[in-house]
Amino acid sequence: MKKGVLLFVFLFFVIGNIFSQEFKVQVSVSTTIQGTDRKLYENIQTALNDFVNNRKWTNFTYKTEEKIEGSIIINVKDHPSQEDFKSDLSIQLRRPVYNSSYTTTMLNTQEQDFFFQYQEGMSLEFDVNTYYNNLTSTIAFYLYYFLAIDADSFSPSGGVPYFQICQNIVSAAQKSAQKGWKSYENNKNKYWMSENYNNAAYRAMHQVWYNYHFLGLDQMAGDNQAEARNNIFYAIEALQKVNREKSLLVCVQQFIDAKSDEIVQIFKGAPQTEQEKVIAIMCEINPANTNKYEQIRATQNQSSTSKNSNSSYQNIK
Repeated sequence: MKKGVLLFVFLFFVIGNIFSQEFKVQVSVSTTIQGTDRKLYENIQTALNDFVNNRKWTNFTYKTEEKIEGSIIINVKDHPSQEDFKSDLSIQLRRPVYNSSYTTTMLNTQEQDFFFQYQEGMSLEFDVNTYYNNLTSTIAFYLYYFLAIDADSFSPSGGVPYFQICQNIVSAAQKSAQKGWKSYENNKNKYWMSENYNNAAYRAMHQVWYNYHFLGLDQMAGDNQAEARNNIFYAIEALQKVNREKSLLVCVQQFIDAKSDEIVQIFKGAPQTEQEKVIAIMCEINPANTNKYEQIRATQNQSSTSKNSNSSYQNIK
């Protein structure tokens, strides 16, 4: 009887652990340095994967299919001492689209000259309000940034609490000697990523994520694709509003980097008047890619039968 109870308790905690963690993020650590000890980088990779995927980051329970997917790639360029590493950091966040096999990119960004320290077997400590080291604070920042963007895409301003946590991490890191945390360094670092989403002047950015994904992409497999596409158009109009508040905001640039190709494909199947509006807005926001957005007109010379046979949802697949 006692053995049965112990087995039940054990299974309860094991199953609870399986269904509790928020992330399914692949962390990769590699190097281009010749003659280096590959085992060291494998150990860092294993430690970081455990830190990311086996730690509780919120008070919510996530089922397997609800876990947030993405990748964190650390490419070490220099190893000047036993504990010091200089690398490039690549970050990507992905989100499944409802009732489809399509996965949309939410974030695709890079951080150059990312310095961190690591000792073999060291404990990866982290606290929202305490800066321990550049490695754990940076990785944790991006994880909460993932949580924030993902939550914004499912409910109006759903990511606000997580963006506030990002701000707490930035504040705690102000004493760091490493780059990426301070306002004066550049306008695209972690300081400004957090600032943009916590700034009331740019609150429409939260609505961009919700309209584009939950009211837009998630509805594209339904019976009213025109309405779903309209909601994506409303998201693009809101993006234009944010951009007019201040140009070259990192929140807008990151959205464009992730979504520009997808937007082109979605609106290739739209009516001509709608296409022209989208082209005008996107060229205003992102003039460097004018030629890309003009590709939206590519279907205008096709017959109406051809247009009707290719839905916007098929285009983005």
